[in-house]
Amino acid sequence: MEPQQAALAICGVTAAYILYKRYRTFAISDIPGPKNPSWIYGHAWWRFSAEFNLVEKSLLEEYGAVSRWNGLLGEERLWVADPKAIHHILQDSNRLYEKPHAVTEQLTAFFDSGIIAVEGDAHQRQRRAMNPAFGLVEAKALYPYFAGCSNSLAEKWHEIISTTDSGNVAIINVNSWLSKATLDAIGAGAFDYDFGALEDADNKLTKSYANLIYDAFGTPSKERLFMMEAFKWAPKGGGLWISNRNKSPGMRKLREHKAYAQEVAAKLVEEKKQALKDGTPQKDLLSLLVKANSTLRPDLRLTDDEITAQVRTIIFAGHETTSKTLTFGLWELANKRHVQERLRGEIRETLGRIRARGDSDFTVNDFDAMPYLLAVGKEILRHYSLATELARAPKKDDALPLSKPVVGLSGKVYTELPIPAGTVVTVSTVGYNLNKDVWGPDAYEFRPERWFNMNEKPESPVGVYGNLASFSGGHRSCIGWRFAVIEFHTFLVTLVGQFDFSVPENGMAIKKLKIPGVSPIVVGEEHKGPQMSLKVTVVGIE
Repeated sequence: MEPQQAALAICGVTAAYILYKRYRTFAISDIPGPKNPSWIYGHAWWRFSAEFNLVEKSLLEEYGAVSRWNGLLGEERLWVADPKAIHHILQDSNRLYEKPHAVTEQLTAFFDSGIIAVEGDAHQRQRRAMNPAFGLVEAKALYPYFAGCSNSLAEKWHEIISTTDSGNVAIINVNSWLSKATLDAIGAGAFDYDFGALEDADNKLTKSYANLIYDAFGTPSKERLFMMEAFKWAPKGGGLWISNRNKSPGMRKLREHKAYAQEVAAKLVEEKKQALKDGTPQKDLLSLLVKANSTLRPDLRLTDDEITAQVRTIIFAGHETTSKTLTFGLWELANKRHVQERLRGEIRETLGRIRARGDSDFTVNDFDAMPYLLAVGKEILRHYSLATELARAPKKDDALPLSKPVVGLSGKVYTELPIPAGTVVTVSTVGYNLNKDVWGPDAYEFRPERWFNMNEKPESPVGVYGNLASFSGGHRSCIGWRFAVIEFHTFLVTLVGQFDFSVPENGMAIKKLKIPGVSPIVVGEEHKGPQMSLKVTVVGIE
């Protein structure tokens, strides 16, 4: 074949492929969405450089709960905040939707074979092996650890405040302290391991967690975003190969942290296995996991490498997400004085009942009997979903049902959307949690009272807790959500009960950076990483 003929043949095949793809994704192309700002980068830079939840609000306001956006090289994707569509993807599709290849490559580079990274049969097997250690009884058993660490944090703040001129108030970077306290809490309760974070212990792993995610992913360039998205074209294991050779300071820090975490995790797993053999198992989460795993058939058990990967996953997910949610929770309370005062009143009223029955400390059952605490906690989780979105793609062609019809650019009305196999669908947890059709016309407002009138049995339930998308839903819902909720309530009760939080008079402007998740950054001090300084005043518990 002559070169000219070959070139024409290649062009013809390429054109045919583009037309085929266009035909396959016609319904996606017909859905309204923002204009593609760049054929190369798509909307990646627009989405990741914007402050937390601004993109989601703009899409909801202009296009509703379903819109189209672009990935790399003009690829068309679907953005959904529609409850019926999300319910179908997460729960009703019989595991049809999985993470796209690019996402699993990124997660594997950080978590290896942990439950967050694996898909299909591997995920199902891991989930089955881990479930016995993550029940409600097991979660409640960790409360003393959470209470101990929240009290230790309160003591630290009392010490700091006592050294000030007034002896009653201080400006405290609550973000930093909460990160340390929740790391200690997950170490003690999940692994019977002392990170010593609150005491600034000389622990390489503990120190490596400081600003880890911000340093690694905080301010990605367009080129970096392109590379992260381009993982979808890498063969299996290619993402790990690329990550291991990335010479940026942030990625070097990430690899260093991973080595420390791997060393500690492997040691902990060996200790728990030996304790089980010796007949002296502990009650921490890892001991329960090792024990439950030992009772399974050999083909269903987790390997040592898989258990080690779970340890690293739990440490990271168990403290980073909780600390950031608590940080923004205290910030909301500092800005919503009436909410904070009402919550403190309920804490004191409950404590009075506890003392009247002859006890001195709260229990998890006491938390469950505090309606305003539950409402405040859910409202914080609704506004600050740390997993901002979930990327999913169907393994075969599917039809996505919608709560409300969507009018296409062609004028066609869609009550469901045909989704070709492999099409990336972005499930927006932030968008769903702000959807006015679900939460009411004041969905953007922080108003805990809404929870007193919420429909307990929605037509299209989404999440495992409060119908929120914050912990995802279905077979890939957050396995540790019960632990997170109990820990969250414990810290709220301890801290709001003993301290008043307000915004400093000369407080600096805070922006909510999406890095992934959400972190508080002081405008003009981005180089210092996440910060949230609040005015903390001792109030005590009457």
